[in-house]
Amino acid sequence: MVFITLPLGGCSNERETEWHVDFLGPRLTWTNEGLDFIAGVELEPSPAMLEALERGVTITFLVALRASSGEIWLPGFDQRRRHRFRISYLPLSRHYELYDSHNDTRSTYPRLNMLIGALRQPRPWTIPLEPGESVSLVRANIRLDRTRLPSPMRLPTWFEPQWRLESGWQRLTPPPPEESARDR
Repeated sequence: MVFITLPLGGCSNERETEWHVDFLGPRLTWTNEGLDFIAGVELEPSPAMLEALERGVTITFLVALRASSGEIWLPGFDQRRRHRFRISYLPLSRHYELYDSHNDTRSTYPRLNMLIGALRQPRPWTIPLEPGESVSLVRANIRLDRTRLPSPMRLPTWFEPQWRLESGWQRLTPPPPEESARDR
């Protein structure tokens, strides 16, 4: 029994740290539309994702934001907002494309590392709020949206560790509205 668990324990989760997705420098600012979550994205794609991109599969990431007004978080009473961005490879031009559905912008890059560098730049994602609505806590998460993959790929990706890219939920407290207005 010891001989079986020891070799398996030595090769457990070392490779899972090679690929990941997370937010860089997250912060909150108030705007006329509501609250902006501003952050860059740190992405290190897995070998399976790189192979899928080169074969023409579009990779979609989901940014999930939840704003709650109370100390106790109740799932039905928070403001939820989801934003998506897609990465795809354009084989005819040999460029990578980044499509941000929130801003409805497309940009192309000749190399994947240039696209990943552009993702690291801070960008805003809005949580729309009604006038006078208060927010005491914002939770943010980014993950690979496996539901947007082609149908034949969806089921196998649930069992393959290289397709499990997700950041943990980050908790941010919004600044007072006056403080954020001075920053603008």
